[in-house]
Amino acid sequence: MGKTLEYQGYTIQSSPQHLADGEKWQLRIFVSVDNHQGVKAREFSVDVVYATEQEADIHGITFGQRLIDGKVEGQSVIDMKTVDRRATPRLRVQFRTTFSSSTKKEGMGVMLDLSSGGCRVESPVSLEPGLLLELRIYAPDVEWPLMIEAASVQWVSGQTFGLAFFRITETEQQRLGQVIKNLMEGDEEGAGHSV
Repeated sequence: MGKTLEYQGYTIQSSPQHLADGEKWQLRIFVSVDNHQGVKAREFSVDVVYATEQEADIHGITFGQRLIDGKVEGQSVIDMKTVDRRATPRLRVQFRTTFSSSTKKEGMGVMLDLSSGGCRVESPVSLEPGLLLELRIYAPDVEWPLMIEAASVQWVSGQTFGLAFFRITETEQQRLGQVIKNLMEGDEEGAGHSV
């Protein structure tokens, strides 16, 4: 399941969580925005439970709209659109990448750029926007591939697609940060030599 809706420049993606007791669904959404520095995404969930996944889905989208409209007490997404000078820029890379989805769609591609919040991948496998992928990034100088638990396909253009990272463990986030830091330092060294 899981509905996706474009709303006021944001993307709301509903991803209800099935609770352990097997009967109820918890409302959970991801709100993302694609600004010139890449995609920023945030997860929101509410402790309200619903009898069906469809109900949690519908209420999730409505909750996302209210959140974007600034009508949810104590929670806001307004800062996601502001330009954060510290946000990591998109760095041009060429990393081998493998991906798979819950619908058993899987493939390989080449990552063309990378930021802490997302990436762009070129692959012959055709994907649809809104699809959630598990991603493995084979960056140089790392012992094992970086693992992104869930990345959402934001857009598709020919054989290229953009991904926003939605779920990544703290350990992997740190490893990703280190890869980005190394890339940025490498860029500066390269720039320093050209006279």
